Amino acid sequence: MRHLIVLIICALTIVLGLANLAFARSGSTLSTGQALADAGDIKGAMRVFAALTRAQPESAEAHARLGGMQLLDRRYADAVRSFQRAVSLGDNGTRSFLGMGMAYLHMGQMRAARAAFIEAKARGTRQPAQVDEVIAWIDARDGVPAVPQR
Repeated sequence: MRHLIVLIICALTIVLGLANLAFARSGSTLSTGQALADAGDIKGAMRVFAALTRAQPESAEAHARLGGMQLLDRRYADAVRSFQRAVSLGDNGTRSFLGMGMAYLHMGQMRAARAAFIEAKARGTRQPAQVDEVIAWIDARDGVPAVPQR
């Protein structure tokens, strides 16, 4: 019985150690991807973030960053899917909705873009006036009467 307990403790120690190693690597991978993006290597950053989404498919952060790189690389449909996945995994901030809005705009899907921008604003974007301007532009383009802001 003692040997079984020792064996279980050893197995748990190994599993937890591997989990900690994977967590540490993901942090360095996010940093690596961001460094590539900052240096203008969008495709390199996209490869890093895509690999991270495969290694950690439940990482909202990895999916959101991949979406950002796909948006910059003009892969708009892929960006929307990545941002949607980030939101479904718990990305509660505005960046995924702003990214989706931009991607939808580039794809000519104005209603979807408008909905994404409205959601970003509702979640507390730091630039609500600029989001309002984009929404007003979409509305004017689609012939929707302007709604006075209070």
